[in-house]
Amino acid sequence: MEKSAMLECIINYYTDGNKARFAAILGVRPQTINTWTSRNTFDAELIYSKCDGISGDWLLGSGEGDMLKINSSATVNGDGSVAVSGNNNSHVIAGCDNAILTERVKHLEELLAEKERLIKVYEKMMGSK
Repeated sequence: MEKSAMLECIINYYTDGNKARFAAILGVRPQTINTWTSRNTFDAELIYSKCDGISGDWLLGSGEGDMLKINSSATVNGDGSVAVSGNNNSHVIAGCDNAILTERVKHLEELLAEKERLIKVYEKMMGSK
């Protein structure tokens, strides 16, 4: 896998494809991300230091194997780094395409179910007034 494709996978996972937000997490200008993409390169050390849960072997290799381990979700810390919550022994994503999309769909379904639950609670509260 080319570095630009690897970078796209990382950006898609950590910031839902938002390059400007990903640049802010890394502490670089958005133009830097565009330059990396066009030059087919990236700063592996910087990404590794800011994106908790990402595999150093995957970053330094050719994008083969496991990109990261996930169990629940990624969150942005106060210092701008990204943490992947969950057990380090959780299932591992191989590559970045279908597995990440499947995990995102699962997460979105959980969010939707929670939204539906809250709507019912609010409707019940409104009905009693």
